[in-house]
Amino acid sequence: MTTRNYDILVWGATGFTGSRLVEYLALNAPAGTRVAIGGRNRSKIEAVRAKLAAKHPMAPISLASMDILIGDSQNAQDMHAIASQTRVVASTVGPYSIYGEQLVRACVEEVTDCCDITAEVPWVHDMNRELNDQAVRNNVHIVSLCGFDCIPADLGCLMLAQYSREHIQQPLLHVKGSIVGIRGGVSGGTMATLGNQLGIEAHRLWKGVKAQMSGSSTPQSQPPNGKETNRAVVHYDQTLGRWQGFWVMSMINSMATKWAGRELNYGPGFSYAETMTARNVFMAIAQTLGFVYLAALMFFSATRNLLYMLRAIPRPGEGPSDKFMKSGFFSLHLEAFSETEVFYGKVSGSSDPGYSETIKYLGESALCLAFDRDESFRPGIYPPSVAIGNKLLDRLRNRGCQFDVARKIIPASHDSAKKVQ
Repeated sequence: MTTRNYDILVWGATGFTGSRLVEYLALNAPAGTRVAIGGRNRSKIEAVRAKLAAKHPMAPISLASMDILIGDSQNAQDMHAIASQTRVVASTVGPYSIYGEQLVRACVEEVTDCCDITAEVPWVHDMNRELNDQAVRNNVHIVSLCGFDCIPADLGCLMLAQYSREHIQQPLLHVKGSIVGIRGGVSGGTMATLGNQLGIEAHRLWKGVKAQMSGSSTPQSQPPNGKETNRAVVHYDQTLGRWQGFWVMSMINSMATKWAGRELNYGPGFSYAETMTARNVFMAIAQTLGFVYLAALMFFSATRNLLYMLRAIPRPGEGPSDKFMKSGFFSLHLEAFSETEVFYGKVSGSSDPGYSETIKYLGESALCLAFDRDESFRPGIYPPSVAIGNKLLDRLRNRGCQFDVARKIIPASHDSAKKVQ
């Protein structure tokens, strides 16, 4: 790679998540890291830079001196000009199936690593099918799915698969995830991506919903110790002693972890299923129907626009307050099945998972690509576990993220203090 002007470019710096990613890097990147910020509108980016510089005048990475790069995400020439100036791009501009393709193409051709927080797994698959061979030849790492969807599930399964191989000497066959505690907000950008995905992937997503409702998305073989993994989405979890209902990110996380399991050979037919804990069976049914109802409202442009007009959901660029994000948390319980053993994992975070934790995940992914590259990195277009797994796992643990595994259920501090909200 030729000498570049910057180590990391934050693409989408004026957005709700992008501006906070700029702040995170300014406060947490190593001294001397060359960070640039970019987007479509120079005046808006300058305003973000000035606001952050005033807020953090003594930040280790000077915010006031960050260079600005301007371009249109759908203009191939602009994306090539931007990608050629930096070693790594961290993109927060979605929906990625609309605004991400030209950037990925440019990064592959310009030999620039890239990470993003898309949850659009079908789009990532499309980019992999079309551009992966070229990315491998160019030794480029395009690391998607670096947000709350899908880092906890993705790296959690990587952790469990490695434990199963090293300590049990058996392949990992299935992981059952349960969100046992969570509090967090949602931004307009996330809702816009949801609406877009429901529009272009409705048939595929509906098949996934039906599979989860019936329990057919989980293995049919008899699990170890008589444990039942072929569950309907609303069920009573004997291990946790709590009812489970549908979790909005379950299909996304299932697709991503199964993909990683194939690439990293977790075990034959590896699968992942995920639900959300509820206080009782009625709440489990209610939250499941609520997610379906919200998806239906977001599917149609008329009802989606009505929700915007009524301020029931935030518009792109809007999101929760800093105070609310600091009060957030999540805890993901993992139950893992090898051929003869059952063991457990815990992944948790101490702030809003959709924003504060996501920003941490993306920021550390960008820093990992910029400074940690070694022979363990896998070039191509992949989820984080496949591309940069253990290096990123080490970084996140060092930043206070819980990724633990043991033979017994692991309690997390959030489970007792902060129940499902």
